[in-house]
Amino acid sequence: KGNLKSPNMNQTYSIGANTENNKGLVYVALGDSLTAGVGVDNYQQSYPYLIGEKLAVKNNITLKNRSVMGFKSNDLKNVLLPLAISDKPDIVTLLIGVNDIHNNISKEDFKNNYEQILKSLTQETKAKIYIINIPFIGSNNLILPPYNYYFDFRTNEFNKIIKNLAEENNVPYIDLYSSTI
Repeated sequence: KGNLKSPNMNQTYSIGANTENNKGLVYVALGDSLTAGVGVDNYQQSYPYLIGEKLAVKNNITLKNRSVMGFKSNDLKNVLLPLAISDKPDIVTLLIGVNDIHNNISKEDFKNNYEQILKSLTQETKAKIYIINIPFIGSNNLILPPYNYYFDFRTNEFNKIIKNLAEENNVPYIDLYSSTI
């Protein structure tokens, strides 16, 4: 259980009724392993697929999963962002940063990468963009002191950056951190 491998970054799912009068929407999920669905038993349990199902109540949805296990914000910017823009999305969710934290990427580099990602998405697409902050990853058994305090501190610092950028760009911000602790 919980051993789903990261899907191919070109993975596409069709969700909905496929009616002739409904052209549908393109939903692009950008991120790392959390977006890819690693840790769930099947992809239909991942958050992008669940969002796609909710959206499919009113529209046919083409879900393009643009996420790769282990990717950092710079990887997403250079590899996945051009693919996402070429998808001509109507909706984008963005969840990236866990691997930046775990690989000691500086806050400044993370902020610069995130700013560039948002700038490209807002200027090169007509998509409604939703930013998802970094959830609490860890437990007292998974990451022992003092590392759990360090990663929690870094997660909070990165989430402040994400929230500020969301506000500056007038993009909806979804707080998973508070909901998961």
